[in-house]
Amino acid sequence: MDIRKLLFLPPIALGIAGFIWMSSGSDAPEEDPEPLVVAVRTQTIAATPVLVTAVGYGRVEAERSWSGIAEVQGRIDMLSEGLAQGSIVEAGDTLLEINRTDYELSRQKALANIATANAQLSELERGEANARDSLAVQQRILAVAQAEFKRVESVVSKGSDSAAALDAARKTLLSQQANVTTLENSLALYPSQQASAQATLAVREAELAEAERSLEKTRLTAPFRARVSSVSVEVGQFVRTGDTLITLDSTDAVEIVAEVQPRSFEPLVATALGKEFAMNELVDTSQAVQILERANITATVSMPDFNGNALWQAEIVRMRGTMDSETGAMGFVVRVPDPLLASPEQRRPPLNAGAFVAVTFSSPPLHGLISIPRDALRHADNGSTFVYLADEQNRLAVSPVQTGPIIGADVVILAGLEPGDSLVLSDPRPSVPGIQLAPVTSSASRQDR
Repeated sequence: MDIRKLLFLPPIALGIAGFIWMSSGSDAPEEDPEPLVVAVRTQTIAATPVLVTAVGYGRVEAERSWSGIAEVQGRIDMLSEGLAQGSIVEAGDTLLEINRTDYELSRQKALANIATANAQLSELERGEANARDSLAVQQRILAVAQAEFKRVESVVSKGSDSAAALDAARKTLLSQQANVTTLENSLALYPSQQASAQATLAVREAELAEAERSLEKTRLTAPFRARVSSVSVEVGQFVRTGDTLITLDSTDAVEIVAEVQPRSFEPLVATALGKEFAMNELVDTSQAVQILERANITATVSMPDFNGNALWQAEIVRMRGTMDSETGAMGFVVRVPDPLLASPEQRRPPLNAGAFVAVTFSSPPLHGLISIPRDALRHADNGSTFVYLADEQNRLAVSPVQTGPIIGADVVILAGLEPGDSLVLSDPRPSVPGIQLAPVTSSASRQDR
């Protein structure tokens, strides 16, 4: 008998036995699966004071810089003692003097010319007076000549005298009339001659004023208290008109053009004003300072090299009005008074021109604001924003929110959250509203502003 023909029987038997076992089943009831619980990080919402800041950087520059330009030429006769780069000069101090000889000679020449012009005027005045006296005399003589002519004419008409006597009387009358006319013409010329002399005198006086002005220009004085930035001349050096002799930087105050990115400055103003705000509202630079004053924004200058210990309170004076072509930063100009006043107690050095500093713009502490980490904010498909909350039963809830300015890593929530709400920070999986949560309170509640 061939045993290979019976080899199919064991598999069939095993299959039948398995089917019977599976069909028999167990009469015990099935247990319900354990409910799904999702562990999430949460943070309790609280309205805390918010201090918003924006930082810009720039170089310290003198508020006023003055260059002494030579207005006359000549050799330098004197430099103030100790005058060198970095020295301090007071307002009115004489800085240097240019040789005065040529300009003193010009002054003396102008004085001599004025004396000559005055003499000419006096001579004309005396000549006019003499001519008037002579005219009065000649007019009296003319009156006598006229009377004599009439007498002779009367006698000749009666035949008592010859015609020759009449001709002689007429000749005397005409001669006297000519003398009077000559004097009257001379007197008529005196006003124009005096006007010419007055004009000459005015020119001489102008020459004197010019000479005296040139003499004043030979001495260069400091217009205000300042630090010497540069000295370009030495004693004995010849300078020409237009040469730069010395440059001064005022010590009353310094200015810093702080370069600030608009995206960091906009939240500062918006939060302080309590409304939505765009930096294009500062396009009118004449109103920029008024807007910042209304928002009570202050500025503090610090020197990074001194670990933040060197601080100066600054005044926001104006906006530059243009964006940096490379960085897109705005320029806000702040002013620091008395920059050279050091403070050993604060380990604060003088604030010298050229120093690289940081300018921190700060809003006043704003109370009652709710801010949350930006990564806790979600966005729906329609563009609306919402957050996840853990309700009183620790179940997942969805709350639409209205957002305000972004402050560093946080965002201000204007509506949709209340103090005491439990904000879900992590992303729940699955994010099904109503799902049971296992909250883990986050200790990282500090917000980076």
